[in-house]
Amino acid sequence: MITIAIAVLLVVLWVLAPPPVRSPAPAPRRRARREAAGPLEMAHLVEQLATVISSGAGPRQAWAALGRSLPAGELQDLARAAAAGGDLRRAAGERLRRTDMVASLSTALTVCERTGAPTTVMLQHLAEALRDLHDAAQARRSAFAGPRSTARILLVLPLAGLGLGMLLGGDPLRLLLTSPTGNLLGIAGLALTAGGWWWMRRLIHRADPPRHHRVDPSVQLELIAGALESGLPLARAVAAVGQALPDGDEARALQRVATALQAGVPAALAGRALPAELGALDRSVVLAEDTGADLSRVLRSAARDARRGRARAAEVLAAQLAVRLVLPTGLALLPAFVALGIIPTVMSLLGGTLSPGTG
Repeated sequence: MITIAIAVLLVVLWVLAPPPVRSPAPAPRRRARREAAGPLEMAHLVEQLATVISSGAGPRQAWAALGRSLPAGELQDLARAAAAGGDLRRAAGERLRRTDMVASLSTALTVCERTGAPTTVMLQHLAEALRDLHDAAQARRSAFAGPRSTARILLVLPLAGLGLGMLLGGDPLRLLLTSPTGNLLGIAGLALTAGGWWWMRRLIHRADPPRHHRVDPSVQLELIAGALESGLPLARAVAAVGQALPDGDEARALQRVATALQAGVPAALAGRALPAELGALDRSVVLAEDTGADLSRVLRSAARDARRGRARAAEVLAAQLAVRLVLPTGLALLPAFVALGIIPTVMSLLGGTLSPGTG
């Protein structure tokens, strides 16, 4: 019994322990030759590319120079493939392809090529956007770290009750396994625990859903602003970005809006075809038309506001999640704690009066 109690306590400590923090220390020697690329590294690469191009080098020359200067890793492979004329999305490694960083860079370069937008300015704004998105993602992870840790702690309550009963000198596990009454309590406790786990998982998923890997909507606004700065009308700028984006719902929506604008449909009506995440485009166009403001500047301001507002939105959602976690705790996990820990412990301490074989 002592061995089982120790095992239960070890499991409890493992669940309650905070997740390991990734150290920025150098990678192990066997991985030192291959450096992974995160959003900040990609933003630095984009800035370097803009700097080299601004000095008069062509895109391929700039990529070749970066390929010679970058340390061995994903970004060096990407730069060398781009210098050879390869498509960025295909040349990127498997891990990079699972992010939206390469798609954003490839789309930005394609828009510049098709519209004549200044590549240096476009890349500088893209680098700033990548840093903002990184900061927003970090803020979101920090905001949801508390509720996620709370959920892990609450899920261990039933198991903690079982271990507590053993430490108090009872034998709740034997009673749960050998007594018909204990079997019913065990089934009820496990069912309640599983239900609480499913409920909490659903609440966390709804509050912090996984993000699909695509070009961020705020980056799309930046690209449209860059195309407008090249002198294109709104319809052609939207069409250029829609055609450069990876195939998907947002690309098709932008192309539909561009077609409507070219047909003379007012922007307020054409913008209804946009998804909610691109609603800032419709509002920015209406604002620029009403006030005479520079639409490209309005779009860039809307893009920055959208990125910086995500941290505040994440804090609100995390606070709401912390409150909602009370429901599965009170209706599922606490009853499971009682069924698996309290009642069997009391029964075993009283001599198993409800267990088989007692007279």
